[in-house]
Amino acid sequence: MTDRILVTGATGIVGSKLVSLLLRDGVEVMAATRNPDRARDLFEPGVEVVELDYRQPATFDAAVEWADRVFLQPPPFDPDAYDALAPLLDWAVQAGAEHVVTLSAMGMEVRGDLPIRRLEKHLASLGVDYTFLRPNLLMQNFRRDFLGDRIRRTGKFAMPVGAAAVSMVDGRDVAAVAAAALTGTDHMGKAYTLTGPEAITHGDMARTLSEVSGREIRFESCSDEEMLGWLTGAGWSPEVAGVVIALYQTVRAGVRAAVTEDVQRVLGRPARSFRGFAEDYAGEWRA
Repeated sequence: MTDRILVTGATGIVGSKLVSLLLRDGVEVMAATRNPDRARDLFEPGVEVVELDYRQPATFDAAVEWADRVFLQPPPFDPDAYDALAPLLDWAVQAGAEHVVTLSAMGMEVRGDLPIRRLEKHLASLGVDYTFLRPNLLMQNFRRDFLGDRIRRTGKFAMPVGAAAVSMVDGRDVAAVAAAALTGTDHMGKAYTLTGPEAITHGDMARTLSEVSGREIRFESCSDEEMLGWLTGAGWSPEVAGVVIALYQTVRAGVRAAVTEDVQRVLGRPARSFRGFAEDYAGEWRA
């Protein structure tokens, strides 16, 4: 395998693990991010880092002209994802990219009005090989940002999901599927819906976190309005916070409870469970 692979969103949950997996496999990889200094601190010295800002076309050339294959990660919850990334896709294909693996989201195939689905359709129209990865919510959200911080500070968390079950997926599995897609030819033209091995409620998750951490962690259901207030109070824009709320509405409606075997189909092993994830990071939630 001699292809050069560009990983966008390289400091994120999936991107950072993907860079590590590709390096382990001896692949030539470039880590693209808006914050090159952070990436250089995160990765070993041998990793080539390039600045890439989706809204600054002047940063496109240095990244895409180098790459044969591209892992494209839209900015999370960005309502302008299509407008930001379609020009980059065009640029990459014109520069010679032969295969683009795009991180999408579960259920996009039936949501033609959403920016990420429009981006999928645009990529498919460009005449380049592509793979769509459509993960459910990532387990790693419990480790970071407002959710992880709230658990560590208060021993509880609230989400507007009631008792709805969700088949969350481990971001490490998503990265492993991305690595397989980027380094082979069997996954071109495919779309994979990536879930964990079971659908569980947030109450179940709280009990699991309590058991593995030895600390009581409680889940409380809340309203959309309460969640919106917390997010905007933490500095999220109303537009982005609204996308997050809409996402949790799909959980509440039960559409994120489906379980697929796509992780096992690609990797040849079962998807990681929420308990396995929690055990791996148990120290992060201890008092």
